Amino acid sequence: MQSADDGEHLIDMDEVADAVGKGGVKPKFYYAEESQQNKYKCPACDESNDILGRYGYCSSCGTHNGLREFEVDINGNRNRINTSQQYDTCTKDAVAAFDSFARQIAKQLASRIPMTPTRRKEWERKLFHNLKPCAEALSAVFDINSFKKLRQEDIDFAILMFHRRHVYEHNGGEVDEKYIRDSGDTSVRVKQVIRETRETAVKIADVVLQMGRNIHEGFHCIFPSEEMPVRIHQEHLKRRRQPSAN
Repeated sequence: MQSADDGEHLIDMDEVADAVGKGGVKPKFYYAEESQQNKYKCPACDESNDILGRYGYCSSCGTHNGLREFEVDINGNRNRINTSQQYDTCTKDAVAAFDSFARQIAKQLASRIPMTPTRRKEWERKLFHNLKPCAEALSAVFDINSFKKLRQEDIDFAILMFHRRHVYEHNGGEVDEKYIRDSGDTSVRVKQVIRETRETAVKIADVVLQMGRNIHEGFHCIFPSEEMPVRIHQEHLKRRRQPSAN
Protein backbone atom coordinates (compact mmCIF):
# COMPACT_ATOMS: atom_id res chain seq x y z
CA MET A 1 0.00 0.00 0.00
CA GLN A 2 2.94 2.31 0.57
CA SER A 3 4.52 1.52 -2.82
CA ALA A 4 5.02 4.46 -5.16
CA ASP A 5 4.23 2.21 -8.12
CA ASP A 6 0.65 1.64 -9.20
CA GLY A 7 -0.53 -1.86 -9.98
CA GLU A 8 -1.37 -5.14 -8.29
CA HIS A 9 0.74 -6.39 -5.41
CA LEU A 10 0.41 -9.97 -4.17
CA ILE A 11 0.82 -10.88 -0.50
CA ASP A 12 0.81 -14.64 -0.03
CA MET A 13 -0.31 -15.14 3.59
CA ASP A 14 0.39 -18.88 3.40
CA GLU A 15 3.97 -18.08 2.50
CA VAL A 16 4.18 -15.64 5.41
CA ALA A 17 2.85 -18.27 7.83
CA ASP A 18 5.25 -20.91 6.50
CA ALA A 19 8.17 -18.53 6.91
CA VAL A 20 7.25 -17.84 10.52
CA GLY A 21 6.87 -21.54 11.25
CA LYS A 22 10.34 -22.19 9.82
CA GLY A 23 11.99 -19.48 11.86
CA GLY A 24 11.71 -16.76 9.24
CA VAL A 25 11.37 -13.09 10.01
CA LYS A 26 7.92 -12.29 11.38
CA PRO A 27 6.26 -9.29 9.66
CA LYS A 28 4.99 -6.54 11.97
CA PHE A 29 1.39 -7.25 10.99
CA TYR A 30 1.65 -10.97 11.76
CA TYR A 31 -0.22 -12.06 14.89
CA ALA A 32 -0.18 -15.57 16.30
CA GLU A 33 -3.04 -16.23 18.69
CA GLU A 34 -1.99 -17.62 22.06
CA SER A 35 -4.40 -19.70 24.10
CA GLN A 36 -5.25 -18.25 27.51
CA GLN A 37 -6.40 -19.82 30.78
CA ASN A 38 -10.19 -19.80 30.65
CA LYS A 39 -12.05 -20.96 27.57
CA TYR A 40 -15.83 -20.69 27.83
CA LYS A 41 -18.98 -19.99 25.87
CA CYS A 42 -20.95 -16.93 26.89
CA PRO A 43 -24.38 -17.99 28.26
CA ALA A 44 -25.93 -14.79 26.91
CA CYS A 45 -24.84 -14.95 23.26
CA ASP A 46 -23.04 -18.34 22.92
CA GLU A 47 -19.84 -16.68 21.68
CA SER A 48 -16.59 -18.55 22.41
CA ASN A 49 -14.15 -16.69 24.65
CA ASP A 50 -10.58 -17.35 25.77
CA ILE A 51 -9.37 -15.07 28.56
CA LEU A 52 -6.45 -14.76 30.91
CA GLY A 53 -7.53 -15.34 34.48
CA ARG A 54 -10.98 -16.42 35.56
CA TYR A 55 -13.18 -13.32 35.28
CA GLY A 56 -13.83 -11.08 32.31
CA TYR A 57 -16.34 -9.83 29.75
CA CYS A 58 -17.63 -11.57 26.64
CA SER A 59 -15.83 -10.23 23.56
CA SER A 60 -19.09 -10.26 21.60
CA CYS A 61 -21.88 -8.98 23.89
CA GLY A 62 -19.98 -7.63 26.89
CA THR A 63 -21.68 -9.87 29.47
CA HIS A 64 -19.60 -10.40 32.60
CA ASN A 65 -18.83 -14.07 33.18
CA GLY A 66 -18.90 -13.90 36.98
CA LEU A 67 -22.31 -15.56 37.26
CA ARG A 68 -21.22 -18.36 34.94
CA GLU A 69 -18.13 -19.04 37.07
CA PHE A 70 -20.24 -18.88 40.22
CA GLU A 71 -22.69 -21.42 38.76
CA VAL A 72 -19.74 -23.73 38.00
CA ASP A 73 -18.72 -23.51 41.68
CA ILE A 74 -22.24 -24.18 42.93
CA ASN A 75 -22.72 -27.15 40.58
CA GLY A 76 -19.47 -28.62 41.90
CA ASN A 77 -20.70 -27.98 45.42
CA ARG A 78 -23.94 -29.84 44.71
CA ASN A 79 -22.04 -32.81 43.32
CA ARG A 80 -20.02 -33.01 46.54
CA ILE A 81 -23.21 -32.81 48.60
CA ASN A 82 -24.56 -35.81 46.69
CA THR A 83 -21.37 -37.85 46.88
CA SER A 84 -20.11 -37.10 50.39
CA GLN A 85 -21.37 -36.25 53.83
CA GLN A 86 -19.16 -33.18 54.31
CA TYR A 87 -22.13 -30.88 54.65
CA ASP A 88 -20.31 -28.37 56.88
CA THR A 89 -17.59 -27.93 54.26
CA CYS A 90 -20.11 -27.66 51.42
CA THR A 91 -22.02 -24.98 53.33
CA LYS A 92 -18.84 -23.02 53.97
CA ASP A 93 -17.75 -23.34 50.34
CA ALA A 94 -21.13 -22.18 48.99
CA VAL A 95 -20.89 -19.01 51.07
CA ALA A 96 -17.24 -18.52 50.05
CA ALA A 97 -18.15 -18.87 46.35
CA PHE A 98 -20.80 -16.17 46.70
CA ASP A 99 -18.33 -13.92 48.52
CA SER A 100 -15.81 -14.32 45.69
CA PHE A 101 -18.39 -13.62 42.98
CA ALA A 102 -19.89 -10.60 44.73
CA ARG A 103 -16.44 -9.12 45.36
CA GLN A 104 -15.67 -9.32 41.65
CA ILE A 105 -18.86 -7.43 40.83
CA ALA A 106 -18.10 -4.84 43.52
CA LYS A 107 -14.68 -4.23 41.96
CA GLN A 108 -16.27 -3.72 38.56
CA LEU A 109 -18.76 -1.24 40.00
CA ALA A 110 -15.90 0.63 41.65
CA SER A 111 -13.84 0.76 38.46
CA ARG A 112 -16.64 1.72 36.06
CA ILE A 113 -18.80 4.14 38.05
CA PRO A 114 -17.47 7.60 38.96
CA MET A 115 -17.17 7.94 42.73
CA THR A 116 -14.99 9.57 45.35
CA PRO A 117 -11.60 7.97 46.11
CA THR A 118 -12.78 6.94 49.57
CA ARG A 119 -15.90 5.23 48.29
CA ARG A 120 -13.98 3.59 45.43
CA LYS A 121 -11.49 2.14 47.89
CA GLU A 122 -14.36 0.89 50.05
CA TRP A 123 -15.99 -1.02 47.19
CA GLU A 124 -12.71 -2.30 45.80
CA ARG A 125 -12.09 -3.94 49.17
CA LYS A 126 -15.68 -4.90 49.98
CA LEU A 127 -16.08 -8.30 51.67
CA PHE A 128 -19.42 -10.09 51.55
CA HIS A 129 -19.00 -12.56 54.40
CA ASN A 130 -21.31 -10.35 56.53
CA LEU A 131 -24.33 -10.62 54.28
CA LYS A 132 -26.96 -8.25 55.66
CA PRO A 133 -24.98 -4.95 55.70
CA CYS A 134 -23.43 -5.71 52.31
CA ALA A 135 -26.83 -6.44 50.76
CA GLU A 136 -28.17 -3.22 52.26
CA ALA A 137 -25.21 -1.27 50.85
CA LEU A 138 -25.69 -2.74 47.36
CA SER A 139 -29.32 -1.72 47.47
CA ALA A 140 -28.72 1.78 48.85
CA VAL A 141 -25.77 2.72 46.63
CA PHE A 142 -26.48 0.86 43.36
CA ASP A 143 -30.16 -0.15 43.61
CA ILE A 144 -29.18 -3.82 43.31
CA ASN A 145 -31.55 -6.04 45.30
CA SER A 146 -29.66 -9.16 46.37
CA PHE A 147 -32.76 -10.66 47.99
CA LYS A 148 -35.12 -10.35 45.04
CA LYS A 149 -37.51 -13.35 44.67
CA LEU A 150 -36.48 -14.74 48.07
CA ARG A 151 -38.84 -15.33 50.97
CA GLN A 152 -38.01 -13.70 54.29
CA GLU A 153 -37.34 -17.10 55.84
CA ASP A 154 -34.77 -17.79 53.09
CA ILE A 155 -33.12 -14.42 53.70
CA ASP A 156 -32.93 -15.08 57.45
CA PHE A 157 -31.53 -18.55 56.76
CA ALA A 158 -28.84 -17.16 54.45
CA ILE A 159 -27.79 -14.52 56.99
CA LEU A 160 -27.46 -17.25 59.64
CA MET A 161 -25.38 -19.48 57.33
CA PHE A 162 -23.04 -16.59 56.54
CA HIS A 163 -22.41 -16.20 60.28
CA ARG A 164 -21.84 -19.94 60.56
CA ARG A 165 -19.15 -19.74 57.91
CA HIS A 166 -17.02 -17.88 60.46
CA VAL A 167 -17.50 -20.72 62.93
CA TYR A 168 -16.52 -23.39 60.40
CA GLU A 169 -13.52 -21.48 59.07
CA HIS A 170 -12.03 -20.24 62.31
CA ASN A 171 -13.39 -22.44 65.11
CA GLY A 172 -13.74 -25.86 63.53
CA GLY A 173 -17.52 -25.70 64.01
CA GLU A 174 -17.34 -24.74 67.70
CA VAL A 175 -19.66 -21.89 68.70
CA ASP A 176 -18.11 -18.77 70.23
CA GLU A 177 -19.59 -15.64 71.78
CA LYS A 178 -19.09 -13.66 68.58
CA TYR A 179 -21.30 -16.05 66.63
CA ILE A 180 -24.12 -15.87 69.18
CA ARG A 181 -23.81 -12.08 69.45
CA ASP A 182 -23.70 -11.42 65.70
CA SER A 183 -26.20 -14.04 64.54
CA GLY A 184 -28.69 -13.87 67.40
CA ASP A 185 -28.81 -17.68 67.36
CA THR A 186 -29.97 -18.57 70.87
CA SER A 187 -30.49 -22.25 70.08
CA VAL A 188 -26.80 -23.00 70.76
CA ARG A 189 -24.33 -22.43 73.59
CA VAL A 190 -20.72 -21.37 73.66
CA LYS A 191 -18.38 -24.33 72.93
CA GLN A 192 -21.21 -26.30 71.34
CA VAL A 193 -20.30 -27.89 67.99
CA ILE A 194 -22.76 -27.13 65.19
CA ARG A 195 -23.26 -29.40 62.21
CA GLU A 196 -25.13 -29.08 58.93
CA THR A 197 -27.46 -31.55 57.28
CA ARG A 198 -27.86 -32.41 53.63
CA GLU A 199 -31.01 -30.27 53.58
CA THR A 200 -29.29 -27.13 54.90
CA ALA A 201 -26.32 -27.60 52.57
CA VAL A 202 -28.63 -27.90 49.56
CA LYS A 203 -30.73 -24.96 50.67
CA ILE A 204 -27.84 -22.53 51.11
CA ALA A 205 -26.54 -23.49 47.64
CA ASP A 206 -29.95 -22.68 46.16
CA VAL A 207 -30.29 -19.39 48.05
CA VAL A 208 -26.82 -18.01 47.27
CA LEU A 209 -27.29 -18.92 43.61
CA GLN A 210 -30.49 -16.86 43.47
CA MET A 211 -28.68 -13.98 45.16
CA GLY A 212 -25.89 -14.26 42.59
CA ARG A 213 -28.40 -14.10 39.76
CA ASN A 214 -29.99 -11.04 41.34
CA ILE A 215 -26.65 -9.25 41.54
CA HIS A 216 -25.76 -10.22 37.97
CA GLU A 217 -29.10 -8.89 36.73
CA GLY A 218 -28.71 -5.66 38.70
CA PHE A 219 -25.17 -5.15 37.42
CA HIS A 220 -26.26 -5.51 33.80
CA CYS A 221 -29.15 -3.13 34.37
CA ILE A 222 -26.42 -0.55 35.00
CA PHE A 223 -24.14 -1.87 32.22
CA PRO A 224 -26.38 -3.56 29.63
CA SER A 225 -24.98 -6.22 27.35
CA GLU A 226 -24.87 -5.59 23.60
CA GLU A 227 -28.37 -6.30 22.38
CA MET A 228 -27.73 -7.65 18.88
CA PRO A 229 -25.56 -10.76 19.61
CA VAL A 230 -27.82 -11.71 22.52
CA ARG A 231 -30.94 -11.32 20.35
CA ILE A 232 -29.45 -13.39 17.54
CA HIS A 233 -28.65 -16.20 19.99
CA GLN A 234 -32.16 -16.07 21.51
CA GLU A 235 -33.73 -16.23 18.05
CA HIS A 236 -31.53 -19.21 17.20
CA LEU A 237 -32.63 -21.02 20.36
CA LYS A 238 -36.26 -20.22 19.58
CA ARG A 239 -35.96 -21.73 16.10
CA ARG A 240 -34.37 -24.87 17.53
CA ARG A 241 -37.27 -25.31 19.96
CA GLN A 242 -39.91 -24.97 17.26
CA PRO A 243 -41.29 -28.29 15.97
CA SER A 244 -40.23 -29.41 12.52
CA ALA A 245 -42.63 -28.67 9.66
CA ASN A 246 -42.32 -32.25 8.41
